[in-house]
Amino acid sequence: MYVIIIPSFEKNMMNKKKEMIRELTNTAWSLIKEYDDDYKDSLITIEEAQRLAAKKIGKMRYGADGKDYFWIIDMKPVMVMHPYRPEMIDLMLDDYKDPNGVRLFIEAIKVVKTMDEGFINYMWQWKDDSTQIVPKLSYVKGFQNWGWIIGTGIYLDDVQAEIGALKGRLTRISLIISAIVILILAFIILQSLKIEARRKMAEDDLLQSRQKYKTLVEASSEGTIMIKDSRIIFSNHMFEQLTGKTHKELVASNFEDIFSISWDNVSKSIAKTNKSISIETQIKQGEDLFHDVVLSVTRIFFEEQETYVVVTKDVSRKKQTEKIVQNLSSELQSSLILMNQPISQFVKPIVKSNLETTVAEAASLMDRKKMTLIFIADNDKMLGVVDDSDLRKRVLAKNKDGKCPLVDVMTSPIISISNTALLYEVVLEFRKQNISHLAVKNDKNKIIGVLSRKDILEIQHNSLSYILGEIDYAEDVNELKKIYDKIPILVNALLESGNKTELITHIITSVSDAMTNRIIIFALEDHGEPPCRFAFVALGSEGRKEQTIATDQDNAIIFEDAGGDNIHKIKNYFLRFAETVNNHLAHVGYELCVGGMMAKNPKYTLTLSDWKKQFTSWINTPEPQNIIDTAVFFDFRCIYGDNFFTDELRKHINLLIDKKAIFVYHLAQTVIQFRSPLNIFGNIAGGDNETFDIKKILLPVVTFIKVFSLQRKIAETNTLQRLEQLLNQNVVQKPMYGELKQAYNFLMGLRFHTQTNALKEFRKPDNTININGLTEIEKSTLKKIFSLISDMQTKLNLEYKGR
Repeated sequence: MYVIIIPSFEKNMMNKKKEMIRELTNTAWSLIKEYDDDYKDSLITIEEAQRLAAKKIGKMRYGADGKDYFWIIDMKPVMVMHPYRPEMIDLMLDDYKDPNGVRLFIEAIKVVKTMDEGFINYMWQWKDDSTQIVPKLSYVKGFQNWGWIIGTGIYLDDVQAEIGALKGRLTRISLIISAIVILILAFIILQSLKIEARRKMAEDDLLQSRQKYKTLVEASSEGTIMIKDSRIIFSNHMFEQLTGKTHKELVASNFEDIFSISWDNVSKSIAKTNKSISIETQIKQGEDLFHDVVLSVTRIFFEEQETYVVVTKDVSRKKQTEKIVQNLSSELQSSLILMNQPISQFVKPIVKSNLETTVAEAASLMDRKKMTLIFIADNDKMLGVVDDSDLRKRVLAKNKDGKCPLVDVMTSPIISISNTALLYEVVLEFRKQNISHLAVKNDKNKIIGVLSRKDILEIQHNSLSYILGEIDYAEDVNELKKIYDKIPILVNALLESGNKTELITHIITSVSDAMTNRIIIFALEDHGEPPCRFAFVALGSEGRKEQTIATDQDNAIIFEDAGGDNIHKIKNYFLRFAETVNNHLAHVGYELCVGGMMAKNPKYTLTLSDWKKQFTSWINTPEPQNIIDTAVFFDFRCIYGDNFFTDELRKHINLLIDKKAIFVYHLAQTVIQFRSPLNIFGNIAGGDNETFDIKKILLPVVTFIKVFSLQRKIAETNTLQRLEQLLNQNVVQKPMYGELKQAYNFLMGLRFHTQTNALKEFRKPDNTININGLTEIEKSTLKKIFSLISDMQTKLNLEYKGR
């Protein structure tokens, strides 16, 4: 301690003190430079600049007592400013000496002339006490423009006092440690005597404990075995019943003869954790008969040898599914409460700069405010944003000067979100835009704060993010299939958590989009770079972001009109590519479309111009069957590739519908002519026809909203978001808006519950609902929905009367 630790500590402390006064001096020097810059900019005179600088620095204090200070001399030397020795100001100090004869001011000049800055040692009065003279170490730095030298120092007595305190503490600690060691040694000696006595008792009890242990294992309600040296040495009656083998047969068997996992893998797993583990496997009950089990493996020492106790729990697939549902539901119920919170409570304030701000000034401001982002504003108008990454990539990497305007490296336009948005919407927006920060606007469209991806990650952790992350890192379609199998469990947990169907469909669609994107990347790796730009387009329910569990593929490809003579070669590439994508999606779990409405069908992989011709044909020849067959295509949305193609196609459709309103009229007729698949006062009350297709009842609601959306050129494809815009445009009034929204959510909720119940019963999910399985409230709600459909038909009849 005294030879190494304390001298080393003293050296480090002195170095830190030196560094501190160096930085403090640089700070005061920077203040002088600011006044010099004002003088150079002709804002003030040189005399005024020097007076203000001396006054400002004269008031600066630091240290524990707030009495440490700065002093200024010139190169003559004459005292320019000293807060505690005003009598020395304007005096010539060339002959001034400390009690040891050191001409400290002359020494300061020598240091500045030689190195521009450095340290000097001398004796000086203790702060503001002129009666006490103590050793002092000062750091001085010259300001050449004015011929000034600024300095500040530390009192070496302070350092010695801290060292003395440290020595005292270490001495006390040494005595305490010595006392503790003595007590521990005494305790160990006493315990050693007791241990020897207990050892003899343990030997006597060992034989009895072995028999007792076997008795307890035998009485266990779970199948139990003991393994030593990789061999089964004991099995209880329950395990023998489970395997159908006798104890003699089990002892003669290897672990691998009984379970679908090797003992080496089990022992390695428990060695890694050094605690009990649970492993899912299968137990062999015959040549081709297997049963799902969970093994709980615990390592013990039996008869002074390493032994393993394996408890075998018989679990069926249904029990495992229920357990997963319960755990995931609990997780989601807690996490989704948070994810459905408005972001306003998490928003952080922004840092703003103006058009004249330089990169260096912005960096300094961001550092002072402890922010990684700064906004550029022209009065109250926000123009752009710059973050730490922009400074690295656009300034440092480009060797730009710190004096360059901040606007030259800003990102514009600013991506923002409403302060009424929910956290899950922010998570999806970050993922969609691939940005690190998101501006937050109030209801007046004014930016009031900012959220970073890091902020969101700190406050959110939900299964959707986890699943999307798994999809992004999946290496093949088999991994994607395993992830897809979690979706029904996720949906069921969401339903049990009481979440709205619009959130559930949105989450399912997010997963589907991520799956499709990942599969497209796999296909591009297999087939090579595409020959031209393209868009992989979702249609139907996926295009509307309204997928359920029982869903098939509806997709298409739009590619660039850039083939010329190679158009057939290009189309063949996309057809091969599409076949890979469609087949991979089918392997994962998204069934192939029975009607063939998929990209691998040559009819639905076309150039942009051919797609325009196709829609022109459909709209110009609005035959009833054509309307039904092609309505799915009007809900298209780009999943992967260039949005330019879907935007251009939608513009084309809007122009066509303006000229051919008869198409929308015929689409409206599909709702007007809708007849309920149920006799609502007969079948629902009890009749011959006990089942109905919920999708057929949902169709007129979706189509009714689609009709007015096409008429009003609404680009949005989601049904509820279309309905929201129709309300804003006064196409539907608030009472009908509320009823349509409730009807849609009820039907979708009923659809989800039906499909998840089918999965629980290990049936293929579909849209068929048994009336007898509905509650009286659900039946009553269905009657009200049929009444609402009648109101929709009346509104459409009035809208298109005489057309």
